[in-house]
Amino acid sequence: MAEKISNNKFNKYISMVLVVVIIVSVGIYAYTNFIKKEPTISETNPPPSLQPEKTLLTITVGSQSYNYTLNNLTGLGTITGQGSYINKIGKITGPNNYTGVSISMLLNSIPILPYNYTFHAIANDGYSRNYSMDEVNGHILVYNETGGEIGTENLTMIIAYKENGILLNETTKGPLRIAFIGTQPAITNSGIWLGLLNTIDLI
Repeated sequence: MAEKISNNKFNKYISMVLVVVIIVSVGIYAYTNFIKKEPTISETNPPPSLQPEKTLLTITVGSQSYNYTLNNLTGLGTITGQGSYINKIGKITGPNNYTGVSISMLLNSIPILPYNYTFHAIANDGYSRNYSMDEVNGHILVYNETGGEIGTENLTMIIAYKENGILLNETTKGPLRIAFIGTQPAITNSGIWLGLLNTIDLI
């Protein structure tokens, strides 16, 4: 009789242990599967390397649009040269070294170009300017230090993203600007150096 009572107590003890184990297991399962996990810092703020690169330039050709990031532009090939410009009151800026992609290389990245088009550049502040084919091809009027015209030189029109080795920003009319460079300094009209460039329409 005493042995039977002892067995009953033992069985009750085992049953209680099993119940506790089951309750704990269910609780752990519910916590890990149904309770919303708090997002970690990496989930709410992915590292910069995982964020999509910003589009800096859009080229439109008819109904087609082509977007370029900084990596896209540098991947087209780089060119560096000297450039300077003079404004209406005779102030000369430069010469500085500008690095970017030549207009010819940029346009070569467009699958199909119109046979005859107007090169229309637009800044993010709304300012815009049309460029003649002579200007696009680098045939630019240059000036002396007093502002006098001295003729036309063959320069290279580029989309610049660096000035003196430093990436352009809004303070320096970037992140992209149109520049005209050569192997030697040449003073050009400031009006053709469109800053804050973000769109080119080939009309």
